[in-house]
Amino acid sequence: MSSNEPSRRPRRPVSATKKGTRARFPTRPATMSSPSALFEELLESSLNSDAPPKKISISSYKKTSSYTTAGAEYPFHPGNPYVPPPMPPQIPDVFRSYPVLRDTYQTKSQKDQDQTVSEVLPHITKRGNALPALKREKHIAFLESGLDEEQLPDYMVSLDASRPWIVYWCLTGLSLLGVDISRYRNKVISTFTPIQNATGGFGGGHGQMSHLAGTYAAVLSLASVGGSALSLVNRISMLKWLHSIKNPNGSFKVCIGGETDVRGIYCALTVISLLRLPTDNGLLKKTTEYLISCQTYEGGFAATPGGNEAHGGYTFCALAALAILYPPEKLKELIDMDALLRWMSARQYGPEGGLSGRTNKLVDGCYSTWIGGCWPLVEAALGCETGSLWNREGLVRYIMAATQNDKGGLRDKPSKNSDFYHTNYVLLGLSGTQHRHWYEADEETKEWEEGLPPMAPFGWKVEETTPGVTGWETWPDSRWGDSKTDRVEAAHPVFNIKHEMVEEARNWAESFL
Repeated sequence: MSSNEPSRRPRRPVSATKKGTRARFPTRPATMSSPSALFEELLESSLNSDAPPKKISISSYKKTSSYTTAGAEYPFHPGNPYVPPPMPPQIPDVFRSYPVLRDTYQTKSQKDQDQTVSEVLPHITKRGNALPALKREKHIAFLESGLDEEQLPDYMVSLDASRPWIVYWCLTGLSLLGVDISRYRNKVISTFTPIQNATGGFGGGHGQMSHLAGTYAAVLSLASVGGSALSLVNRISMLKWLHSIKNPNGSFKVCIGGETDVRGIYCALTVISLLRLPTDNGLLKKTTEYLISCQTYEGGFAATPGGNEAHGGYTFCALAALAILYPPEKLKELIDMDALLRWMSARQYGPEGGLSGRTNKLVDGCYSTWIGGCWPLVEAALGCETGSLWNREGLVRYIMAATQNDKGGLRDKPSKNSDFYHTNYVLLGLSGTQHRHWYEADEETKEWEEGLPPMAPFGWKVEETTPGVTGWETWPDSRWGDSKTDRVEAAHPVFNIKHEMVEEARNWAESFL
């Protein structure tokens, strides 16, 4: 038979099916999970359903946190071309496989990196469960155990000098998970009363000298539980102590005779701004210059000036300290923003999706805050969103799939144990991916003036957002961790406690001015 001769095989009607084969569009589709199968199911539903709802305009679209509706009046309908279907998010290739370009020279760092990828990849590519749900109740139980002295494990003895930190980590983590932590108010007050020194500030434990890190954690904890808790702080002795640890170069020692770095400046400025302490007599003289001098050639910030290595923790402390002194748009006038952006964007790795704290170092869950928390400050400084410079979806997937411990708590990476420190800062990082912060400047939130307490950090606003969604045109491209059960509360981008706690502390302290 020639190629031009028509086939003698009879044509079967389109509606007919062979015996034992599935119809192209079954009236009762089976459960399907793959994107292609889901698309087929949606298409079949649209063909076998009633007429779609009337056309709606973009202007009538009401933004909601659920992708199943586009406003109460016009719910999602498979046959409505004006409401996009809730398709599952696509996983970018960079977060699904080993990097295309790899260093062939095997150093210890390269071997450790390969080991980390091998460790994380099975968790983030698990078939049918690439994005596990947030184990909220287990994390709550884990954090509550940190506030119960009878449940603390024996190894916590080594953290006896970090008692305020343990309280802060657990309280903040619980508040982000939606727990009402005001019930701990009396317990927090009784815990911190004996560790406040008459000379000012809080020590890390009983009989220990005052330390800026412990004081920072204590003040944030007292602000978090609210009510009359902050009345415990002796503001007069606190101010005298801060003057006693101020250095002529603008920095602060962390304690009498202690070391100096940008952590001390950030902790001191947090205490000063939340307690509304006066800044006369040179309390903040040369502080801005010191902070600026800590930026390295890489773009990040080091602990001190003089060629030290850029680090995620110090970078956050430096940026947050500058954001306490000035509105964020001032930052691009003070620092090399291009170098900072280049360094920060290089901190997210593929395929892990997590963030590292330094060049040539491994990802760690805690940098979800120390690096991830820098992005809102940078975005506000630039006056735009920087979604293309880092991937929120990748970080969410690393947090949900690789840092959750089945027994409760969050961790550095799958091979590590969960602890209170990582649980708090991973949850803060998750909060950052689920909310959008912006800055509204007004007469009250202008940059710091000599003698007055800083006002700049009180101009931050927040709204719920879905990672990757910037408007109608992209809705709902990416919906990672958007389930209500996976969402956590919003935290202030500078102080790392909830916004309402910051505002309550400010209102309390304003009465002393």
